[in-house]
Amino acid sequence: MNHHYCPLCFAEIPIGVENCPACGRNIEAWERQTPYYDRLIWALKNPHSEVRMGAILSLANQNHAEAAGPLAECAMSYPVDVIQGLAVIRAIKSVPDSPEKVSALQGLSHHAAHAVRVAAEEALNTSTSLRLA
Repeated sequence: MNHHYCPLCFAEIPIGVENCPACGRNIEAWERQTPYYDRLIWALKNPHSEVRMGAILSLANQNHAEAAGPLAECAMSYPVDVIQGLAVIRAIKSVPDSPEKVSALQGLSHHAAHAVRVAAEEALNTSTSLRLA
């Protein structure tokens, strides 16, 4: 039997179900009413790394400075996923310079993975506008 996952509570549900049996929400209505950017931010909490990675890559193209915080939170929530952590750094580097970006990179400079810490520190040190912030 084919399944997919509720985009709200991430419960496994059969394909074609209108309302999630776990959380009761109308999936199609939520997807229709929730802006794409907000759905990407929500997807950063998905337990499946492939979904999170898709959201990370898409957020890199959205050009929203406020995405830096949720991206950093995602990387910190999954400290063993170094590839994801590095993708988060690349995504954060692509957003406009802002206090959110600085704060996110500073937080990631304390990540459990050495490679992520180094990448965050390099991102902070290579941007003149971030150094002055």
